[in-house]
Amino acid sequence: MKKITLIIHLMLLSIVASYGQNRKGDFALEKGSNAHELYVSFDTSLHFDEASYNTVAQSIPGFKALQQEYGLVLEKGIEISDEKLDELEQKAIELTGKGHSVAKLRNILKIKINNPTNDRLLALAKKLEEFPEVEYCSLSSLEPIQPPADIPPTTPNFEVNQTYIQPNPGVNMTYAWGLNLNGAGIRIRDVEYGFNSEHEDLNERNVILAPGMNISSSVTTSYSEHGTAVFGIVYGDKGAYGISGMAYGAAQMMLAPEWQTSGYNRVAAVTQAIANSAAGDILIYEMQATGAQGNYGPAEYVGAVWDLTKAATDAGIIIVAAAGNGAENLDSAPYLNYRNRGNSGAIMVGAGDNTINHNKLSFSTYGARVDVHAWGTGVFASGYGDAQQIGGDFNQYYTNFSGTSSATPIVASCAIVLQSYYHTLTGNYMTPVQMRNLLQSTGIPQGTGGNIGPIPNMQAAILQVQSEFLSVDEVSGLEFIVYPNPATDRLTIKTKDLSADARVEICNAVGQRVYGAPISEDNAIDLSSFSQGLYFVKVVDGNRSETKKIIKK
Repeated sequence: MKKITLIIHLMLLSIVASYGQNRKGDFALEKGSNAHELYVSFDTSLHFDEASYNTVAQSIPGFKALQQEYGLVLEKGIEISDEKLDELEQKAIELTGKGHSVAKLRNILKIKINNPTNDRLLALAKKLEEFPEVEYCSLSSLEPIQPPADIPPTTPNFEVNQTYIQPNPGVNMTYAWGLNLNGAGIRIRDVEYGFNSEHEDLNERNVILAPGMNISSSVTTSYSEHGTAVFGIVYGDKGAYGISGMAYGAAQMMLAPEWQTSGYNRVAAVTQAIANSAAGDILIYEMQATGAQGNYGPAEYVGAVWDLTKAATDAGIIIVAAAGNGAENLDSAPYLNYRNRGNSGAIMVGAGDNTINHNKLSFSTYGARVDVHAWGTGVFASGYGDAQQIGGDFNQYYTNFSGTSSATPIVASCAIVLQSYYHTLTGNYMTPVQMRNLLQSTGIPQGTGGNIGPIPNMQAAILQVQSEFLSVDEVSGLEFIVYPNPATDRLTIKTKDLSADARVEICNAVGQRVYGAPISEDNAIDLSSFSQGLYFVKVVDGNRSETKKIIKK
């Protein structure tokens, strides 16, 4: 009996540990930054509203003395309206069965103190984490963090330079385009410094800033052009010149800038990106942060960003995030607390080479937490001007982009196009978990190096979606076979007992009719002009019909 009691006790301890991981001690100063902001996450047993932040905190024994010592004032930390939080919480409950991750955003508060030096903020964070009512402290830099990067006259069409859109070693976005899949209807959000909306690939696109936000005039060209490259890869105009955005048919791409005229604030940028998003949207994190080993890892290593990410993904917002360029090993001992938080739900992206080997590039952060990768070198994009300068016009500059910076928008573009296709077929949106699983299960395995996951394969992913979610008509007294399947240039139909009025119809994967005719005497159909992909062959004879799926290679 004692043995059984002990086992039950240990099981309960295990359950408690799994739901209450220690998140203390993970705060860190951003390397090279002399100014930070301190956030504190209080246990949800404390109930705050804007009128009671400081009075509720004073109910914690010893907290008032700390307030007096530092001149400490608590303010709202996550600037999302109560109405939006309620919306996100309800969606999280609908999708995951619980809304705790969203509800806890109300208990993340910002600290204001007298003389907020790095040393004083560090010391205060340590003291705050001694209170059992404090879940963790989080330091966010108030100075810019390095991004994870490394019109007449006539501009040539540079799509041929975008080899990452081709089949292996690329992600084969051209296959999706061949099916007229281009991200239609999906909204995109990006968090970074800025972008050049006047670039010739973007100046006629629906590119905007998050409402109420602006880009600081202090943002250097090297930082703002980082966003120009990202926007171009994802959403550049597919015209007769320049590059073509991989998800060029998307509805909108919005920037939530980290650096505004009011100052640099990453947490505020992420907050506004989420506040302007809904289930089904794709949010890109073009950010990195100083990690547990002292080099650059994912932005979500910062506790407040992790909580925002978890809340958003639970509510159905798909976040695609750069793993960072610091060669950090997320499986190492210093990252134990980070791993114990669980998975934030973001799709984490590493950087691989641009060959069929798909090896990890030396600078890429890696580990089991990294879900997928894409090219971290040789990615032709808009901006900068180190690859092409057309007529010396800044708005006609092009670059060879690199780092997890280039890998992330490639993966995000795949997610956007797949989300659009899924929505067309089902009327619903894939959840972050569904999207991550699809990209991983259909991707091309990586080569050597620490884990960065597979590289997306759009053809395999699209065929997987089709096989799971497209159905065929019920058999209605008519039977036939088609061969070969997969087919190349010729398809043969074999059937019997058909009338002279029997016809065959073929529809593509998005339901568009591409062929219709009486069944020929030799029962053969010429497919040589058909694009590769999935098709539906339907034979109709009076009241009888049957439909079969085929693949055109």
